[in-house]
Amino acid sequence: MLQKYLISPSFTQKIHKYTDCIIVGSGISGLSTAIRLAENSNIKIKVFTKSSLSESTTWYAQGGIAAAIKKPDSWESHYKDTITAGQGLCDPKAVEILTKTAPEMIENLIKIGTSFDISEGEISLATEGGHSFPRILHSGGDATGEELEKKLLSHSKSLGRIKFFPDHFVLDVLVYKNSCVGIIVMDIKTSSIEIYPSSNIVIATGGIGQIYDLSTNPSISTGDGIAMAYRAGASIMDIEFIQFHPTVFKAKDSRLFLITEALRGEGAYLRDPAGNRFMVGKHPMAELAPRDIVVKEIIRVMDEFGTDFVYLDATHIPESYLKVRFPNIISKLKENDLDLNKDLIKVSPAEHYLNGGIKTDYNGRTDIKGLYSCGESAATGVHGANRLGSNSLMEGLVYGWKIYNDILKNLSKKGPENEIKAIEGTDKILDKFKTKKIKIKKPYGITPEIRNLIHELKIVMTKKAGILRDEKRLKEAEEFINSYLNCNYLYNKKDLETLEFVNMLTVASLIIKAASLREESRGTHQRNDFPQKDDKNWRKHIILKKNNVYFENV
Repeated sequence: MLQKYLISPSFTQKIHKYTDCIIVGSGISGLSTAIRLAENSNIKIKVFTKSSLSESTTWYAQGGIAAAIKKPDSWESHYKDTITAGQGLCDPKAVEILTKTAPEMIENLIKIGTSFDISEGEISLATEGGHSFPRILHSGGDATGEELEKKLLSHSKSLGRIKFFPDHFVLDVLVYKNSCVGIIVMDIKTSSIEIYPSSNIVIATGGIGQIYDLSTNPSISTGDGIAMAYRAGASIMDIEFIQFHPTVFKAKDSRLFLITEALRGEGAYLRDPAGNRFMVGKHPMAELAPRDIVVKEIIRVMDEFGTDFVYLDATHIPESYLKVRFPNIISKLKENDLDLNKDLIKVSPAEHYLNGGIKTDYNGRTDIKGLYSCGESAATGVHGANRLGSNSLMEGLVYGWKIYNDILKNLSKKGPENEIKAIEGTDKILDKFKTKKIKIKKPYGITPEIRNLIHELKIVMTKKAGILRDEKRLKEAEEFINSYLNCNYLYNKKDLETLEFVNMLTVASLIIKAASLREESRGTHQRNDFPQKDDKNWRKHIILKKNNVYFENV
């Protein structure tokens, strides 16, 4: 049984004034929601992030953002490609909302000053795996996420209605009678535990990559939003579907560097250690097959040759073009004494994107009143069993827009008197948490024990609940997780890494549970003991909620 809070609200040292909307996360989905609320209302908005404002998955997104903005491409084609990639588990209406709205989102980005790359007087469009037409917009060649994050941050700060709280770790959502009433927060710099009341909370905390040994995600991606939503009573859906990026480069300092799929979109080949192209004949699109298919084939080749890499070959692409299109990749490889135009680059798969997450409806609402989610932390139904490349940034924009509309609509239903009553009601609910300041023993930093446990968790999840799974390995992973998940000594501590570790354990337990239940192979979920897709029995979503399991047919 999970404890309800990472740190008990009784340890609260301060309760702040009511805020109309709180957003947890400062990536594309959180910022786009905040911007729209600030531009179209006078409500108070607070944005929390446990690191710096720019440290988000968005910043590291190289490939681009997908939208059908030029004929003969169309939203219908984008829709079809997304549905195909999702292998039977996409929500058709959610995909339609995404693909129809995408061009408008691009126009909005341009209005706030976003610079997309231009070719011959028009926005340059690239191709990625699974896309029928060139529809990937990019900035700075392979620095799209960085450009978007910079522009969104700059614009949001210019509005003057959004208050930012970097270095604030949101621990849990406070819920009363299935409605949000606030969040518990630890100020990382002071270790103060504080409560921020609000009846509209948006979780946009990104991914879960740090529970795996190899991941393209930043170090902050420890699944905090999903864990806190689960503890609060929200439903978690499709969490067994975790996308591994096929081409990740390991630098000399052992850090991972994602090499965008757009490089294969521009003609780069995948070769086995003997120098042979191995995707030809495996799929009609060869190197541009959907990511799950490419990853499986890479694993097969690495097993056959006994290596931990395959080669990425861009030596036949003109050097002048590579310099314009992929400057960041060229620079990173140069730091490692490699030349993209002359050398074969060793690459291997690494955890990249969570297809599932906190279950939401078409307006970003969870099953807790006032609690929303968007971006990678959410399961909108768009991605199904396998995300189509470059749909993630667009999903954050589209569903951030849907959330803003829903929040404004609900706020407009209340007159000023009702709003005041709601605030007073929230304060009364929080009265039980008002205590004298209770000191928690201040930590001296992460202990060697926790550091070792985090490392062990990463290895266990990679080997037993990673790309290839089976009943035996999943059971072993479950035993490891359960041996620590309910240990009381991990709770009520002000040690950031210990609190993150509990969230990582929580998310890992959910992944293992869903992966054990799904006795088939579909998309990014691959079972060695159930190698075939089973539409008869498993064309349905697995939904986990407070130790209960539900199934929802597509």
